[in-house]
Amino acid sequence: MTTLPSIRAIQSFVAAGRRGSFLEAAAQLQLTPSAISHQIRLMEEDLGEKLFHRIGRNVSLTEIGERYHRDLSEALSMIEQATDEVSRRNSVDVLSVGCAPSLASLWLMPRLQQFEELHPSIEIRLLSSSDPAKLTDGSVDVDICYGSVPRLGSIAAEEFPLETIVVACSPEVANGEKPIRRPSDLVGHTLIKSEQTLYSWQQWAKDHGLVIDLNRGSRFRDAFMSVATAVEGRGVCLESYRLLQRDVERGNLVLPFGMTGPNLRCHTLTYVRSRLRSEKVSAFKRWLETIWIEDSASAEMRARA
Repeated sequence: MTTLPSIRAIQSFVAAGRRGSFLEAAAQLQLTPSAISHQIRLMEEDLGEKLFHRIGRNVSLTEIGERYHRDLSEALSMIEQATDEVSRRNSVDVLSVGCAPSLASLWLMPRLQQFEELHPSIEIRLLSSSDPAKLTDGSVDVDICYGSVPRLGSIAAEEFPLETIVVACSPEVANGEKPIRRPSDLVGHTLIKSEQTLYSWQQWAKDHGLVIDLNRGSRFRDAFMSVATAVEGRGVCLESYRLLQRDVERGNLVLPFGMTGPNLRCHTLTYVRSRLRSEKVSAFKRWLETIWIEDSASAEMRARA
């Protein structure tokens, strides 16, 4: 019968592999570096395989070590998740959600109350960042990223439904001194630009055969700032209808050209596959899929109108 490594040995190996340092792994686990080294040396002796290359104070995984590290990381995550669920059975369970800033502020946050009402035993902890979260380090349970994300090993990646990129502005701008009725009417208007975008004003102008001055107007890193600027009547923005929907429904923004525009895959839900066994993660995923369908139906109704 195969002798299994102890949990302490697995924890030491996983931490050292992630950090590339016995010293940092020791600090994380509140052990001494010699204790980490001892645990890993015992694992290597039991396995008859070298798991790390030692380079001064740093270490790096061997090819066999990388495969073993990937599998043990997932197994340890499952053990931690199962233990966490048992210990939290009679208390509120915290679901950590990473999300791209614009989707978080304009789409997810206004809807979270619905999820909390459906699942009162789950408390959402929302972390907003433009950079994809490292799901394997446990900082978040799920992450909603901007753009496509490759499917890698234990990480699942599910794309949101297609999003329509549309032109939007305040009613005052659309019906002001220079009314906007056709694409050529945008010549001379202030265009609000988002730096993080899958479809730019340059591409829009090219698709419509127009020459537009792109040096005028505000430029923002994130779409939520562009949308807020458009609501204030300070120009015209080009964004996903998913991010604009609330302001359009409230009358803060109008779509001069309707729901015409390219349909793109703009957001991706990612999570560690093994964590889907957790009720809080599976509940959040089911809820997201439900509101995706509702949003798609709303967008189709607006397109027909």
